[in-house]
Amino acid sequence: MGVSLHVDELVIRGVDGVRRADADRIARAFTRELTRLLTERPPTAEAVSYDVLSGLRPLPATTSPRRLGRELARAVHRELVR
Repeated sequence: MGVSLHVDELVIRGVDGVRRADADRIARAFTRELTRLLTERPPTAEAVSYDVLSGLRPLPATTSPRRLGRELARAVHRELVR
């Protein structure tokens, strides 16, 4: 069984002045962490499609792009496996 996930766009609100380099770090950390989490614990439902994940809990305040990407991936994963 495999998991296929396509993230078309990440929109992060409440983060002012994110530089391009930081946005790239966020995206890389998000991808790495979500891949790890989905490998360890894939969603239980088959052929499930999520067009929009909204209403995620607020993420912890951080100035680290890598931490923000990891926390965002964890929040998305929680929604996918619940």
